[in-house]
Parts: sequence; C-alpha cells; structure tokens
Amino acid sequence: MENGIMKVLFVLLAGLILCSVFNSIYTSVTEEYKTQTAVIYSSADKVSFRGVYIRDESVIRQSYTGVLSYPISDGSKVANGSVVAYVYDSENDIEINRKIKELSDEIDLLNAAQNPGTVLTADPSFISGLISQRYQAVATRIAKKDISDIKSQRDDLLTLMSIYQISVKQEEGYDDRIAELNGQIDELVKMRRSSKSEIVSPDSGYFVSSTDGYESVLTMDKSGELSAETIKDVIANESSVKASKDKSEIGKLVRGYNWKIAGIIDNSESVYNPGDTVKLSFASTPDTVTATIESLEPTDDPEEWTLILRCDEMTFDLVQKRVERVEMTLNDFEGIKVPREALRFNKNNEKGCYVLWGQRVLFKKVDPIFESDDYLLSRLTSNEEYVCVYDDIIIEGVDTAAYMANSDEIVTSDEPEEEIPVYTDAVISETEPAEAISEETSAEETDSTEQSGSDEAVTEQSLSENLEGELHFE
Repeated sequence: MENGIMKVLFVLLAGLILCSVFNSIYTSVTEEYKTQTAVIYSSADKVSFRGVYIRDESVIRQSYTGVLSYPISDGSKVANGSVVAYVYDSENDIEINRKIKELSDEIDLLNAAQNPGTVLTADPSFISGLISQRYQAVATRIAKKDISDIKSQRDDLLTLMSIYQISVKQEEGYDDRIAELNGQIDELVKMRRSSKSEIVSPDSGYFVSSTDGYESVLTMDKSGELSAETIKDVIANESSVKASKDKSEIGKLVRGYNWKIAGIIDNSESVYNPGDTVKLSFASTPDTVTATIESLEPTDDPEEWTLILRCDEMTFDLVQKRVERVEMTLNDFEGIKVPREALRFNKNNEKGCYVLWGQRVLFKKVDPIFESDDYLLSRLTSNEEYVCVYDDIIIEGVDTAAYMANSDEIVTSDEPEEEIPVYTDAVISETEPAEAISEETSAEETDSTEQSGSDEAVTEQSLSENLEGELHFE
C-alpha cells in the first residue's frame, strides 16, 4: 500500500517538474521578436560647396559688323577651322533662319511618324506604354532642372504621339501638313539673306559663346596661387560678371580634358586629405565625375579650408559655367544595413544575425564593407547564406532567436548536418599517435556514461528515500 502511494507521489512530482521546465521553455521561445527590414543603405562623407572652375581657356576675337548667329550649342566640340559663328546684317535674318530650321525639323518628325514600316508594325498598346515612359522621362528631367537634352526628348515624345494617332486610325497620314510646312519654308527662303561672313575656330576644343573676363586669371598653371579671398570674390561676382562681352569677343575655346575646381570647405575634423579620390556631383548635370584632391590648405578661419580638385573627365556641361554648386563624396559605400545590436557569432565563429524566415529563425552571415558605431553595411548579394534585401532582421529577442535556431538545428549550407563534439581535455601533439587519442577519448566517454548512469541511480534512490520518510512521518 505504502509502495503504491509512494509511486503515485513520485509520478506527480516528476510531472510537476516537467511542467515547470516546459512552461519556462515555452515562455522564452514565444517571446515576440522585434524585426527591422533589411534595406539598401549608403554611407559616405559628403560636403557641398560653391565651386569655381579653372580651365585652359582662350578667347576668340575678331572684328565684324552686324549680328552673330551661332550654328552650334555651347559645349560643342569643334575642330580647327570649323565655323563657330555667322555674321548677318540684322536679327531678322537670324530669325528667318531659325524658323526655317524649326519647320524642317517638324517635317522630319512627321515623315518618321508615317513611315510605312513603322506604322504597319506599330501596336497601339505598346506605343502607348512608350509614350508614358517618355513623358515620365521628360517630367523627371524638368523636375531635376536638367534641360540640356529637353528638345530631343520632346521630339521623341511628339513622334510617338504621331505614330499612335495613325495606329488607332485617328489620322490617315500627315501628307497635307507636310505640304503646308513646305509652302511656309518656300516663302521664308525668298525672304532670307545669306550671311555676310563666317567666323572659324583657330583651334580644336569645346566652344562656348560667352566670356566672363576670368579666362586669363583662373588658369591651370596659376591654380596654386588662388586664395580664399579670390575664390569668394569670383563667387560673389557671379551674377555681375560681364553682362555683355566685348564687341570683338566671339566666344572662347576650352582646350583639353584636364580641369580643376576650387572651393572653400570645413575640414576641421580632417576628413579629407590631399591625394584622396572623390566623386563630384553638379547642379547642372546628373552625371558624376571622379576627381583627386590636389591641395587642401587651412585659412585664418578654422572652419574654412581652401580646396583644389583636379579632374580629367570633360563634358559639354562642365564648360558652360564659371561657378556651380558641387557635392564632393568620399568613401561612398552601398550595402545592406544591419543594426549592431542584431550582430552575433555562430558556432563557426562567423559574424551574422538572426532573421525570421516565415515561422523559422535562421542565422545569416554578413559580409561587412563598412562599419560604424551603430550599424554595418553588408555587401549586396543574392547568396541566401548572407543577409539579403528585405530580410526581417531580429533586433530584439536575439538571444531567444539564437536558442530557437540551435534547437531547430538550422545551419547554413556550408555547415555539417551534425555538430562534431570538441574535447578541450584532448591535446594532440606531433609525437602522440591519433589512434591513442581516439582510444583514450572512447574510454573517457565510456567512463562518463557509466558515471552518469550511477549518478542518476543515486539521485533516484535518494528521492525515493526522502518520499518514503515524509510518508512515514505523516
């Protein structure tokens, strides 16, 4: 009788202990995780300043009587001896030529739109999609104040719209409109007078139709002499620099591909140094160029440093202004942002973090390319062993996540299916054979197993005696 009661109490006590353990585990593993979505992030040292261009420039001078008409746009590359300007008697002659060119361009656009090869194969829905794309491109350029190629963009949009009208049978063709435009051109040609003379370039380079008086002051060989005061004066006089050039000044040529830009920045924290390679972005163009810091000198003001940058990438946008807003970028890193509080090491001592993958918890490695006090940037990759874009990174409950991942035996693909036990007591030397170590280890495992079984037996016996003593007492 007493033995039966003792067994019942023993079972109840064991069940109580198991319930307590399971409840503790359940409470810990059902903790709510706080996650952060992995997104692409860039980290860089950036500074914005008003830059003054320094180029190898020469003014084209020639006496003439009349008005000038430029057949090329500013920033165009010209060869030695090519025409850069025509001389006409009056502005009316120039306006007539401008109108003739405008009408001729419209004729070319309409001919392209009604080309039989284009019209017969045009799908209205496809053309409609192209129109939407082109419209968005034009709107984006206008929003960015980039109108350098706006005419070409507009012409492409008009061509697509004209093709669409034919494809949906709103128009049969544009022959009548073309004939009308040709009639207008014929009338204008009768009124047009030829140019009196033409002016050619004395050398090759980038042509600009304006001058500002700094062509002989801001030169490449004098850039080292620039002071902060000179740079400030040029910037301050930007709007008042020669409103009208001298009568004999046709324009200027910018030679070569090498140029410099000067500015004043705050480098009190020594972020930038001579010799650093940086990227430059400009207000006038979406393009960026790579430049090198040639010199960086302090001034009397601790927050003002005179900066000189050199570059060998020239475009037509970069020759049209003397002063422009510039953004300089150093150490531009782009990767997946991982908060520092989420970082852990796995059993292979690999740095990574835990992520939620549906209802599972996975450990994913990181490939750091930049680290700060609060986060690191992991290299962009499609390898699922590493953190990828839009992963849910666990930032709170990380230790619980580690427990869940280990309890589920979730490992990365380059890890073994079973963890190999490591014995800290076994030391392999060069003179001790591996077989001896293996036998010694096996013996230790056997002894450990027997000792464990003995300990369990003693514990069970002790518990039974205690229960029996309590029962007898009652």
